[in-house]
Amino acid sequence: MSGKTTNGLPDTRILKTTLNLVIVVAVILIGRLLYVQVINRGFYLRLDGIIHPIGSPLQSPAGAIVDRQEHVLADSVMTASLQVNPRVLRRYEETESVADYLADKLGMPRSEVWEILNRDSSFAYLQRRIPLNTAREILAQHYRGISQDLEYKRVYPGGPTGCHLLGYCSSDHRPLGGIEYRYRFALQGLPGTPRRNIDAWGRTIVGQESQEGLPPVAGKNVALTVDIDLQRVAEDALNRCWQHNRPTEATAVVMNPNTGAILALASRPNYDPNNIASAASQMANINPRNLRNLPVNRQYEPGSTFKVLLAAAALESGAVKPGDRFHCAGTTMLGGWPLRCWGDWASKGHGWLDLTGVIAKSCNIGAAQIAVKIGPKRFCEFLQRCGIGEPTGIGLPAEAAGRLQSPEKMRVRDVANMGFGQNVAVTDISLIAAVAAVVNGGVLMQPYVVERVINPDGTLYREVAPQPIRRVCSAATSEKVRQLLHNAVDHGTGHVAQIPGVAVGGKTGTAQIWDPKQKKWLDEHLVSFVLVAPVDKQPEFVILITARNPRHGRWGSDVAAPVAKQIAQYMLKQRRLVTEAAAVD
Repeated sequence: MSGKTTNGLPDTRILKTTLNLVIVVAVILIGRLLYVQVINRGFYLRLDGIIHPIGSPLQSPAGAIVDRQEHVLADSVMTASLQVNPRVLRRYEETESVADYLADKLGMPRSEVWEILNRDSSFAYLQRRIPLNTAREILAQHYRGISQDLEYKRVYPGGPTGCHLLGYCSSDHRPLGGIEYRYRFALQGLPGTPRRNIDAWGRTIVGQESQEGLPPVAGKNVALTVDIDLQRVAEDALNRCWQHNRPTEATAVVMNPNTGAILALASRPNYDPNNIASAASQMANINPRNLRNLPVNRQYEPGSTFKVLLAAAALESGAVKPGDRFHCAGTTMLGGWPLRCWGDWASKGHGWLDLTGVIAKSCNIGAAQIAVKIGPKRFCEFLQRCGIGEPTGIGLPAEAAGRLQSPEKMRVRDVANMGFGQNVAVTDISLIAAVAAVVNGGVLMQPYVVERVINPDGTLYREVAPQPIRRVCSAATSEKVRQLLHNAVDHGTGHVAQIPGVAVGGKTGTAQIWDPKQKKWLDEHLVSFVLVAPVDKQPEFVILITARNPRHGRWGSDVAAPVAKQIAQYMLKQRRLVTEAAAVD
């Protein structure tokens, strides 16, 4: 018998037999699936505990971020994420009592717990990344359908302190900003691999005894140049300005001018990275502008703090001689447009001033005349040597480049405006690095925030050495600039920053804000102050403070200078350069 009908089609008996075999196989598979997933589920869960023992997660802990003294600023801690199979729990447990217990232990609204337990699903998270002790207490109740995963959680012991420098991680541990993101290649370790020498019954496979899984490798620790005590002082000083003067934005940066190391960096508004790392829902409650690292991401026209670079360019180029004087009548025509000095000086003028007087009095008309005398080519070449108009490469995400116009395209008025900090854009980092260069002896140093990378066992992996970029001016010019800044504090607009017993240099700044989108000047100002100390010898630190549109206070001298002075007093006291009385003056 051929098994085919006369027309060549298969015999119906063969089709029936094949169908019956398929049905039998399907029934066997379904039965086996029910046996594994439902009837004998507990056995396989225990078997999974043998193959993947609790306490040995495959996830690797990210390394810590520490300050220069290795005080912990960010770290990873082991937590538990509770998960539930609502269908299993409802089948075997009293849902009402379980919901009451979980709501109390987890600090969750009972309605939220009740909603989770009554979902028509086989998996749901009750709460992620909770303390291990809390998870152990809940698991000790032996509720069927409730289990845990071990996960790491990023914690920031200082809360918002240094948040813009450190960055933050998402609720699922992904680095999203600051050092966390930029140095993720060092901080993030390597995940482990599951065991490969165990069969489906948990038995060691003969011949595969050596095929143990690889354990997770912890990430490296990253040590910053920041001093956490100084960072707290800077944050506290900025908080006082934030609360009293009520600006819309404020920043503080402290740099070692001899190395380029950032010793403190703070920005307002700010945020607590712990809130972001706790739950994704917290991210929705944080204004995106709070996340901006203003000293690095924001570029702006600096105003009169830029006159520090003007003075250095004038001296270095030889455009201004010791006897040169400049007249300020309050208002003048320059480049076909009227130019006014600042404040009340626009009506009465400063009169005749030399370079020392222009810097001390912060005369805009004098500064404009000096800039024109230097000329666009020499002025721009000097600013380029100082790094103006390009990113510093500090090693933090989304650094702005600033702006420096091509000298070939500059008109007379463009050059004049640049003399008092308009028609040019900087970031806090690029400006403080440039000022540091013209006061440290004339060498531009590479700004940096990471001092060393440390292996998980505590040994040194890599150290970052200070890196000179290029010489921007002579040592003699640098010394003269320090003298100009000292005079500006002792006899000029920076008098608020005087500290008894130490030679302090400084320069105020007030700049009207230009909106490039609307292409017009806003009725807002950015006030600032740069402080250098000591200036009678090699300076040990440079401080830059900015505040945008303060409601109380009008100038850099009454808004920004007190903040810089508070930070400087702490640093001078720590270095024992002033007495206790001077430190709290």
